[in-house]
Amino acid sequence: MRRFFRLLLYRFSQFVAWFLFAVFYRIRRYGARNIPRPPFIVACNHQSFLDPIIVGFTCPHPVRYMARASLFRNPLFAALIRAYGAFEIERDAADLSALRKTMRFLKNGECVLLFPEGTRTRDGKVGQIKPGGFLIAARLGVAVVPAVIEGAFCAWRRNTKLPRFFLPIRIYYGKPIRVGVEDIKGVCADFGKRLELARCRLAKTMRKKYFGGSSLYEHQSKKTQEGDGAVPSERGGVGTRGGRDAEAGRN
Repeated sequence: MRRFFRLLLYRFSQFVAWFLFAVFYRIRRYGARNIPRPPFIVACNHQSFLDPIIVGFTCPHPVRYMARASLFRNPLFAALIRAYGAFEIERDAADLSALRKTMRFLKNGECVLLFPEGTRTRDGKVGQIKPGGFLIAARLGVAVVPAVIEGAFCAWRRNTKLPRFFLPIRIYYGKPIRVGVEDIKGVCADFGKRLELARCRLAKTMRKKYFGGSSLYEHQSKKTQEGDGAVPSERGGVGTRGGRDAEAGRN
């Protein structure tokens, strides 16, 4: 019964998050058809504090995700984020307990969100990819679903206290990949390049639609002073399915 009510609360919060992000960030999701049934790992670029929320309500399955240990210092906030799937990790140390939890969730048929960069970006671009998540995927034989977020960096970049509103955010889910232990090094290098290419493609479509050709970052700078991967365009897809996967304000 407790599990049922937790799932009910999770689904309700997804609906609320869809609505709020549709209003304040014109959120769009692409590639929903690429998301398989659990277990799998979502490997996403990390632009903002908003990223776990975005993946949480755009993924059709409940998501577990790692969060740095300092976020659990406040008991009330810790209880809240645990209710929504968070589990703590010591970011600068080899946290074996977090790895064991990740493997246990996957073995139980759940979905786990990982940020393979290990920290939020400083410039909006995809950073160096770490191998931990791919090693887990290879060992357990689960798929890795690449996910790319664009726009969250401008909405709430690191070292800013509060988010900015009414800036567009997009998320794209790529096709699942399978990883072998012997392929880890090459996969990490290629994965980072593909994520960055997909991010640039998303940024390009957003730039044309909303900012008259200037980038989101240039647009933000101007406002302050005044006081390529197969991802879809805003009007359709690269290929045939992109536009039909876009959703706003609904799960």
